[in-house]
Amino acid sequence: MSRKFRYILRYLIDPGFEPEARIRELVVLCQKAEIAEVMLLLCAEELSPGHPTKDEMDPWIELAVRLREALRTEGIALSLNPWSTIYHNQRGRRLRPGQTFRLMVGENGVPSTVSVCPLCENWQDHLLTVFRRLIREVRPSALWVEDDWRLHNHDRAALGWGGCFCPYHLTRFSRIVEKEVGREELLAALLQPGSPHPWRQIWRTLCRETLELPLARLAHQLHQEDPALRLGLMTSAPDQHSLEGRDWSRLPALLEEKEALLIRPHLPPYTQENPFFAPPSVTRQTLACLQDPVESYPELENSPRCGPYSKSRRYTRWQMVQAALYGSRGITINHFDMMGNGLALDPEFGEGLQEAKPLLNALGDLNISESRSEGISVLFDPEIARHFPFSPGEHSLSAMAPHSVFWSQIFYTMGLAHRFCTDPVQAGALVAVSGQSLRGLSDSQIPDLLSRAVLLDATSAAILIERGFGEAIGLQDGTWQTLVQCAYAYERLTEPDPSVYGVAYPRLTAQRCATRLLAMTPREGALTLSTIHDASHRNLWPGAVEWTNSRGGRVVTLCYPLEPGSQFTMGFYNRFRRIFLQRLAFRLAPSARLAAVGHHPMHAYRLTTDSGTLLAACNVSDDEAGETVWVVPHGDLKSCPWRRLAPDGQWHSLVPTRQTLVHGDRLVFPLAVPPLGEALLLAHPL
Repeated sequence: MSRKFRYILRYLIDPGFEPEARIRELVVLCQKAEIAEVMLLLCAEELSPGHPTKDEMDPWIELAVRLREALRTEGIALSLNPWSTIYHNQRGRRLRPGQTFRLMVGENGVPSTVSVCPLCENWQDHLLTVFRRLIREVRPSALWVEDDWRLHNHDRAALGWGGCFCPYHLTRFSRIVEKEVGREELLAALLQPGSPHPWRQIWRTLCRETLELPLARLAHQLHQEDPALRLGLMTSAPDQHSLEGRDWSRLPALLEEKEALLIRPHLPPYTQENPFFAPPSVTRQTLACLQDPVESYPELENSPRCGPYSKSRRYTRWQMVQAALYGSRGITINHFDMMGNGLALDPEFGEGLQEAKPLLNALGDLNISESRSEGISVLFDPEIARHFPFSPGEHSLSAMAPHSVFWSQIFYTMGLAHRFCTDPVQAGALVAVSGQSLRGLSDSQIPDLLSRAVLLDATSAAILIERGFGEAIGLQDGTWQTLVQCAYAYERLTEPDPSVYGVAYPRLTAQRCATRLLAMTPREGALTLSTIHDASHRNLWPGAVEWTNSRGGRVVTLCYPLEPGSQFTMGFYNRFRRIFLQRLAFRLAPSARLAAVGHHPMHAYRLTTDSGTLLAACNVSDDEAGETVWVVPHGDLKSCPWRRLAPDGQWHSLVPTRQTLVHGDRLVFPLAVPPLGEALLLAHPL
């Protein structure tokens, strides 16, 4: 597999809107921007009338053949992305005459007008007919299965979370449980508060089969048509796929993939947002669900695809550089609209791709992989929906989707290198757990996890107390207190030395972080790292508690539940929090392979590569960083010569100054980093 960073342009040409001119200009763009592959969209978005008929496909196939020949002469691959599979959104569309497909029925009992039940054989036959014809007549390098190969997000406004609760599914489920079950009874069981109803796992298994059976049939028949065909799968977020029972380990076999799994993981945001709060956490979480070899091309989406009005050239480059830093082999790019206007929407787009390519290729040469990332381990459970407890009064399955990436978002914002992990045994020396992730661990697995250094949010701590592990985390008990009940105001760190934070006993807002906190009662001997106070300065309860348990584990629990709500991103992040978390990480696990950006707001990566250890800092601020400062464990990388990667893809020697701190070594590199720029530093082993 080539290590050069590949651009894959998702592009639509309307066969009825000057197609020859669009083909000519597209070829020129691909040459200029070094685009390796065009993923041609067929009957997409605004030009999609619904499930296409044979007559509607004729001009699209003729166009694809002409484009394939034009690209082939330039050594550019053509892959196909048919827009319609299950069909992800109604938007006024309906089944066409003669399409006798069984429609998806949402959790609310409302049938879709166009999204189908994936177990409908008539629809499967239709899809196979369309796809086999595409393979036979166009001979693409790959066929990308659209990301609506899922049961959620099919017009949530109309259907609720999704389905499929059609009569066929209810009959099939009733047969499994040997009891006639209607939609309302099934939904009530699925939404049962507290411990999951036994039907939940049966339903998730049925949901998994609903998606796997037609996918396996599709892959088998398409490979009969063309054994060399590659099938690429587009995905949503793992927490959402968990509701559908997805088993990520089964995907290569289902797609009959003999080499690396070809995947386009979800990469938010679709429209440019504040980079502080737009890290690629979901993308990396997806890759952590998969086993190597994986060939990943995240979706660099612009929505509603209005060129620079959706994303700037600099922001696009920033997302691509980070994609390379978690092991992507390239990127799939949605930049131009899907109405056939071509390059006129942004004639200068190719210049940004051309400028970024040397640096991206140089990163590709390092053979980076998400599986070789280092730092704090963010533990999550791909099967979390199996264990997730509903609160009373929930009416939609969407409430089952947890938020497993909050620690990652915190570490990104606070400049701490980290990785994702699904296996507690392989989690490493310092582990961070939040939300409901611990629900899936057995009572025999919990002690092993707590025998190392662990960061817990309040929800995780409450689960452990409930399950009888309060002693192992240094808490006698904990009760939830809401802001309305207690009027908590701020958190006070217990650091008396003003040289650490710039002020003794610094204060951080608690009121603007969460609508509820866990009022913790520490065990005797526990260390209180901060305290929560009201506006009258009354000490209410600890904000962070540290405990060394009988197995030598060092556990720190925060009183904050890491979950959406109450302006969390607005209140939680500041300089004091960054210093607190960075010092805490190095103190809890002094021998771990950690790294932190020690000053300016940066996303941080630490990676093992074929050429040495890579430290990558990506500037998320509108301000330039005048120098690049890292903190690493004492003595770490001390005898290694350093090189920096310049924007032109060339490596240059660089010598840092090293200062010994209480909690690690401070490395200062004379390297300025512009807004949305990066500092890429490679330590070569001697």
